[in-house]
Amino acid sequence: MNNKKRYPKTKTNLIVDTTFILPALGINVEKEALETIKHFYGIHINYLEASILEALWKIIKIVPKNKLERVQEGIHAIKETYKQINPPPEAYIDAYKMYHDGHKDYIDNLIYSTSRRTETPLLTIDKDLINFLDKKNYPTNNILTPNKIKQEH
Repeated sequence: MNNKKRYPKTKTNLIVDTTFILPALGINVEKEALETIKHFYGIHINYLEASILEALWKIIKIVPKNKLERVQEGIHAIKETYKQINPPPEAYIDAYKMYHDGHKDYIDNLIYSTSRRTETPLLTIDKDLINFLDKKNYPTNNILTPNKIKQEH
């Protein structure tokens, strides 16, 4: 994967990390993420099914049974509003390698690797992931942060 490759300035197609699907499920997230979601109009938002699974691990711990209808409505909204993107087989192997290089969040690794393999920019606020990528010299030209989204849209 070439680190010098540049994605077009106009970003009309993005993969989002799990943070950006949590609000639809009734889960509070950082203000920075909520503010960024307001700029999604006109952008094709993609998500991995693994993000819903990751969100549900969190939901199991914090959402009471009587609030599950909200979660179900959120899942429907995500599936109707965003587009599911499937990781190519190589992305699973790339994510495995990242895990063994030291980033122990396999779902984040898979989202990042899918972004790289499909050449679709990744929107994230995960500073741990970004720092890991920088430290281990993984390409980051596919990474977008909320500030970039706000500036461009």
